[in-house]
Amino acid sequence: MRRIMGMLVAFCLIGGGLVLPLDSWARQDKWPYKEMVTVASVNFTPITGDKAATLQKMKDFTVKAAKMGANIILFPELALVGIPAAQDAPKVAETIPGPSTLEMANLARELNVYIIFGMIERKGKDLYNAAAVVGPQGIMGAHYKVHPFGPMEPWATKGKEFNLYQTEYGPIGIGICYSSYLFPETARSYAVRGVRLFFNATAFPEFPDCSDYKHFYMTTLGCRAIENSMFVVSSNMVGKVGGVPFFGYSVILGPRPGHMSYSVFAGPASDKEEEIVCANLNLRSVEFLPSPTATILEDRNPEVYGHLVAPLRK
Repeated sequence: MRRIMGMLVAFCLIGGGLVLPLDSWARQDKWPYKEMVTVASVNFTPITGDKAATLQKMKDFTVKAAKMGANIILFPELALVGIPAAQDAPKVAETIPGPSTLEMANLARELNVYIIFGMIERKGKDLYNAAAVVGPQGIMGAHYKVHPFGPMEPWATKGKEFNLYQTEYGPIGIGICYSSYLFPETARSYAVRGVRLFFNATAFPEFPDCSDYKHFYMTTLGCRAIENSMFVVSSNMVGKVGGVPFFGYSVILGPRPGHMSYSVFAGPASDKEEEIVCANLNLRSVEFLPSPTATILEDRNPEVYGHLVAPLRK
């Protein structure tokens, strides 16, 4: 009854510009973290074949983003290494901890920020498409791409989990490119654990034979925001990287209170040039969403989802 009354009150007040908070089991009455966070997404062009120069560029952009007030800074998928040929992937891979993550962690500590950036991690004989996470406390770990795109990354071992990273802004979740767009389970797996900030590190190229790839990119990210009541930060490569053209469009978006749509808080960035897009987000605002988006997680019916994890029938 409380939920129904809340829905009715919210619907009545939306038109007047006021939306009251609605309960959802994954949302807390008292958000125990900082409410405001400034996030930055970097439209970035790695220098394939020159990791040292690329790392210096990343450090320079990090300093710029920190001066803009950013608390969390996102770089693209494979930002550190560009787009290596499959046979070169082992040559550019590093361990974590390793030279690049240690250097970025030192910078994160100095600037009091969190940094997420793509690289190739070597663990024993395996290579992973990884998003390294560093912060004021040092190296926090790495998320491994759970769904590598076979034709483009035959070297990549599949990640085995969707890691959470604890910050003073609450837990954050990470998806990498293909995993975020075509596997909605990625973002949902974080939402059910209370994540309000989802970071998508991507290397999304132009598709000359398709005119709607930008629309696909924006719409899919918007869907992830709406269906999970979370903010989505996406960072893409831009320009030619390893001979492949990328369209940038780094963006920060999230659900739009009072509407069944998403809002763009910063970006999309240029489709030609490097730049930083930055937004100040209120993490409590997702508690003020109108039904039906306010009760998505509560309305799930996991008992009937078993076939989703069953092997495909041949």
